[in-house]
This record gives sequence, structure tokens and C-alpha cells, in this order.
Amino acid sequence: MGSVSDEIRRNYENTVLLLRLKAGYKTQKALASRIGFSPSILCEIESNQRFLSSVYALRIAEVLGCTVDDLFTKKPTSARPSRGVEEE
Repeated sequence: MGSVSDEIRRNYENTVLLLRLKAGYKTQKALASRIGFSPSILCEIESNQRFLSSVYALRIAEVLGCTVDDLFTKKPTSARPSRGVEEE
């Protein structure tokens, strides 16, 4: 059985890249410099290779002018065929 953080990682992804571009930061380097992170950390966050911790999320949201909730989106779930229900 996986941990709660494993479940969150499976079901959610961050929207930092989209919000960065929307805020006018054309490069990771520009936003990373403003936030105080290295560009490599921001790259890992944007590509969902690094989990967006609360510390990172709060700082990114502050600089991008959004809420922490705005930084996450639920991954689409694949449509599962219903079991035991026959089509008429």
C-alpha cells in the first residue's frame, strides 16, 4: 500500500509551466532567479520530476501572483468500462 504522498503524485500534476508563461516569464532562468531557486530545480518541478513541496509552492505562488491551489491540477482519469452492465 502506497503512502498518501505517492497517491497525490499519481493523481495530481503541477501547472507551473503554464502559469510561468502566462505571467510573462519566458525562461525558467528568469523565474528561478526571481524566486531564488536554481533553474535546474524549476525544470524538475515543471516537468513533474520533483514534487512541488509546500515551501516551493508558496514561493512560486507569491511570485506568480496566484494561489497554491492554482499550481495543481488533477490528472485526467482514464475512462473505465463499466462492469456488469450490458448495453441494450
